[in-house]
Amino acid sequence: MMVAHSLMTFRDSWRAYAGAVVALAGGTGLIGLAVNLLGSLGTTSDQAEVTARVRAQLDDLGSLFGFMASVSLFMALFVVASTFGFVVATRRRELGLLRLIGATPWQVRLLLLGEAAVVAVLGTTLGAVLATAVTPLVFAGLDMAGVTPVHLAAPGPGTAWATAAPLGAGVALVGAWRAGGQAGRTQPAEALRAAVLERRRPGVLQALGSLVALAALVASAVLAPGMELLFALLVGMLLPIVAVVGVNGVGPLVYPALTGLVGRAIAGRDPAARLARDHARTSVRMTAAVAAPVVAIFAMAGSLLVTVSFTADWTEGADRAALAAPLVAEVPGDAQDIATAPGVATADVRRTAQVRLGDGPAEAEVVDVAAMAETRGLRAVRGSLDDLHGAAMAVTESFVTDLGVQVGDTRTVHVGGTRTRATVVAVVPDAPDLWADVLVPGDLPGVTAAARPVGTVFVVPKTGTDVAAVAAALRGTGAGVETAEDWLVRVTGETREMNALVLWVMLGPAGVYAAIGAVNAILIGSSQRRRQLGTARLLGATPTQVRRAAVWETSFTGVAALLVGGAIVGFVGWIVRQAVVRDVPAAPLTIPWLPLAGIVVTCVVVVVAAGVAGARAATRE
Repeated sequence: MMVAHSLMTFRDSWRAYAGAVVALAGGTGLIGLAVNLLGSLGTTSDQAEVTARVRAQLDDLGSLFGFMASVSLFMALFVVASTFGFVVATRRRELGLLRLIGATPWQVRLLLLGEAAVVAVLGTTLGAVLATAVTPLVFAGLDMAGVTPVHLAAPGPGTAWATAAPLGAGVALVGAWRAGGQAGRTQPAEALRAAVLERRRPGVLQALGSLVALAALVASAVLAPGMELLFALLVGMLLPIVAVVGVNGVGPLVYPALTGLVGRAIAGRDPAARLARDHARTSVRMTAAVAAPVVAIFAMAGSLLVTVSFTADWTEGADRAALAAPLVAEVPGDAQDIATAPGVATADVRRTAQVRLGDGPAEAEVVDVAAMAETRGLRAVRGSLDDLHGAAMAVTESFVTDLGVQVGDTRTVHVGGTRTRATVVAVVPDAPDLWADVLVPGDLPGVTAAARPVGTVFVVPKTGTDVAAVAAALRGTGAGVETAEDWLVRVTGETREMNALVLWVMLGPAGVYAAIGAVNAILIGSSQRRRQLGTARLLGATPTQVRRAAVWETSFTGVAALLVGGAIVGFVGWIVRQAVVRDVPAAPLTIPWLPLAGIVVTCVVVVVAAGVAGARAATRE
């Protein structure tokens, strides 16, 4: 009985659920795409002709798509939960009427869960079909753009459907579970009330979640001065999610109050702005539903942008502190002409070798200790580089943090067909653009045949020789020559551009879901305010004034949400910056103002446009 009633109520309220279906379809589709990509990567990486470097690139690409799908699914959960919570709040009288004619709390809850099941079936089916349809197109696009080093063939759709459908359905049911509990607690007296007083006080679970989030924020602030860089980067990715969950738990308290403060300065100058401010302060559910996705996307996207930018600052600072050679040459072929060019004292040719360390592939730097010490400032912070010969290896501090390797430990190193038990003899500082995490000597068994030049040569001129004259002589060999400063700027710029591209790929779908959530909440709220807007029209308000009030209301709410999200971004950035400057005191400070401003402008435009559309639709009658 209640299941059949769920189908009828969903049909009557499908506009309210449209945003949840679209968000769930998008999240499910991205999960299916990620599964297809990982399956294709697994098949491709098992091929014998795939090198260790290509296999590592494929694994990184799979991790990228997996993270993108996870973030998108998290945002889809936000949209679904917000939609069902808002729908329950606007149907209190209907649910109270069901209780009045004899429906039990469980039957009312089952009604909402039945509607969630319909959303789950529609969203997951559309998402699975979408994933199957776009997978060949995405693979072709990646291949044309040169992102994938080998051609990827789309696997069968069975695994993607079997993985994405249960996850999507689970998101829909989890998102509706709490709203179903609220619906089950509806009292029969709600059917007799002309208005519903919206509750500001958070529930027990919400309050508990907010307290846990607050404890995590306080602990992070206390530990920030001594936090390792790797842990700080993990905090930069995960803490925004914790903070968003915590602040949204007390959203009915925070967002209306902050929206009222934002609108205070304008409310005294424009009656429409005053009406908008008062409504935003009293319409708790709508204000919180609009603000929550804006806070989520700005906090998560902004924190990742700042974290990645500060990581690039750390890389640039570490490279700048180590690099001693005044000239860097890029050589397309043999570097022998560089060493014999007039005025050259030392030509340090960078060489790498693909090795297998333990169970996984790795790129090792093949080092000439004396040359690297002169040109790239190679030094040991623990152990001694004098012992780096034969069956030996050195590692960076980040490698030690990642895997817990210490000086004196031994590891099995596979180079080509040679297997060697190498001893860790030294730990060196990090300089990501100057050397790899693993450094091996040129006389390590098997490395001579595996070593390959990467085309970069660090050059130190002879004492008393004009650097510009040496650079001109090097260009005469056909090499591209830059000063060390120009080379650092170029390499760091390329890294920042790639990081920005990867972030936009990861966060683009999540931003779409946030926009869907905000627009959906505004349109649902506007549709429920027709009587209020009609009363305003009877009192003399023009349609233009009503729409202006809607613009002010969504603007105040959007600004309040951006302030909360900006506070989270600033807190996360402060934590990551502490770790960066402690590790590399001379690291520059680069704040991605333009991308952050782009996120702010986009959020404001979306909520204001949705507010205008909702008010226009509501004032047509």
